[in-house]
Amino acid sequence: MKDPIAIENVKPEIDCGRFNAKSIKNSEFNVEAKIFKAGHDVIRARLKYRKIKGKWNYINMENNNNDTFTASFIPSDTGVYEYTVDAWKDMYNTTLKNIESWLSAGEDVSEDINTALKIINNIYGKSNESEKRFISDFLEKINNLNVSSKIDLLRDNYIEKIIYKYQEKNEYTEYYKVLKVISDPDYAQFASWYELFPRSYGNFNNLVNHLDYIKSLNFDIVYLTPIHPIGTTNRRGKNGNKVSSKNDPGSPWAMGNSSGGHYSINPDLGNIDDFKNLIREIRNRNMDIAIDMAFQCSPDHPYVTEHPEWFYHRTDGSIRYAENPPKKYYDIYPLNFDIDDKNDLWNEMKNIIEYWINNGIKIFRIDNPHTKPFDFWEWLINSIKVKYPDVIFLAEAFTRENVMYELSKRGFSMSYTYFTWKNNYDDIINYFKELYSYPLLRFFRPMLFTNTPDILTRDLWNGRPAFIIKSILASTLSPLWGIYSGFELCENNSLNGTEEYSNSEKYEIKHRDFNAPGNIEGIIANLNRIRRDNESLQTLGNLCFCESNNKNIIAYVRYSNDKKNKLIIVINLDSLNVQVATIKVPLYILGMPSDSTYKVNDILNGNDYVWNGEYNYVRLIPDKRQAHIMVIE
Repeated sequence: MKDPIAIENVKPEIDCGRFNAKSIKNSEFNVEAKIFKAGHDVIRARLKYRKIKGKWNYINMENNNNDTFTASFIPSDTGVYEYTVDAWKDMYNTTLKNIESWLSAGEDVSEDINTALKIINNIYGKSNESEKRFISDFLEKINNLNVSSKIDLLRDNYIEKIIYKYQEKNEYTEYYKVLKVISDPDYAQFASWYELFPRSYGNFNNLVNHLDYIKSLNFDIVYLTPIHPIGTTNRRGKNGNKVSSKNDPGSPWAMGNSSGGHYSINPDLGNIDDFKNLIREIRNRNMDIAIDMAFQCSPDHPYVTEHPEWFYHRTDGSIRYAENPPKKYYDIYPLNFDIDDKNDLWNEMKNIIEYWINNGIKIFRIDNPHTKPFDFWEWLINSIKVKYPDVIFLAEAFTRENVMYELSKRGFSMSYTYFTWKNNYDDIINYFKELYSYPLLRFFRPMLFTNTPDILTRDLWNGRPAFIIKSILASTLSPLWGIYSGFELCENNSLNGTEEYSNSEKYEIKHRDFNAPGNIEGIIANLNRIRRDNESLQTLGNLCFCESNNKNIIAYVRYSNDKKNKLIIVINLDSLNVQVATIKVPLYILGMPSDSTYKVNDILNGNDYVWNGEYNYVRLIPDKRQAHIMVIE
């Protein structure tokens, strides 16, 4: 007999088990399955898990409604874990279930009780000495009881525990696949990023002097744009002009010149010792560092002369520039990852990552990963994480959504999203319902950057209130968010009415007055503090949107897994006008009666309110009280 018990719809199972699910070290990883068989027998099921190639651990699964069994385990380390599900017919509990049913129908159950006692007798020889004594006393005691009392005693918790331990697993069935989950460090799921160009501070040593400012904003990750030597051939000028002057520093993404390539540091920034000192100073402030890695080259990169076969060539033999039609990037040569003899190129990219890991880096933001083959990333990231499980990768992939999702399946720890362009009520709700749906929730971690050096969205043209809206949305809709330096100063000068910055820092060195009036530094620091203080903002999912009778006001609840920490976030999406609304709080989601009276503490503005029931009134004023972030007390 084969598979007498059906085990179906195991979750999470990403693309039929082709790819790993994702979890976080020391956090619960939940598994569920549909498990059933013909007839009315009682089924037992277990979740089996182990660190890959280790010893199996077992956790009993709970039988919920409609044949759904659930259990969870906590990965105690980073790395790859395996899990699966097994099940069998529980003869003892099936017998007790039948006894109770027949007794209620007036049937004689004496023979069925004997069947239960026989099961107990059969496990006697398998049990240890203390269990044997208990079973002997149990059998002697039960012989002197009436039928009703016998049934009560047969339900004794300890005897059931012994039986579960030793009884035969009749009709044993194991799920036909062993699935995998990658357990990442906590900063793969919860972190606040601050992006900057180190050259705008002069060098690494000068940047150290700015770290206390970043720390004052309560950021976790200091993210540096590329730190490598910059090419001079076809160097871009101000605002990306094709013609540059001798003083133009060029785009740091045009990597490599005669002083070195991806293993080297731009000498204007310092040397490797200066860089390591910067890393130490960042970590001394309880922050961490991420660096940008772009697998592309300037025309001056050493690879161009050492390995011309690694590039795309035109019919005339010349190397092709980077292209994103209708744009051409004359200062960049893309690498060709699909060449026939690709092993040397692929291994060189892996060596680059390992070099920087060995020099103290464990967080990489990868530029344009969607322009390289999926199988390259799967090979590279999985090879790295086998050896360095605490290393994580952020995919900067503004591309088709299916491509973004596939990159996460192939190994990226987190990904940029289209959040930057989701500004109205319906777009925000629909997008995050998708991101937090199954199976995306189990492998795709959304990183919400408010802006980037490439992106100044039109909503930010409205000034300070729009920056406040963007920062509150980003910091409360996902446990991963970030800003590009200058956002806190509400910089919003666009280039000729486009969604690009005028006088972009990509092509020039920018000096900022971080004490400039009108900044939102205090708000951002407070948002990051709120995130650290509230568990509900540190996990993916656990998000439910509230009904609102005014689409200028969006509201949602966030809650921790145990629902001890519950937040209501209400935001005026209109950066220009006062808006009012009645919102419906889904109290049932929060485990509260619909007629509850409850105190809410607005931790964004420092006010307390008493709310009654599901429907409550709000009034929000741009740039004064743009939003509420309220803890339900």
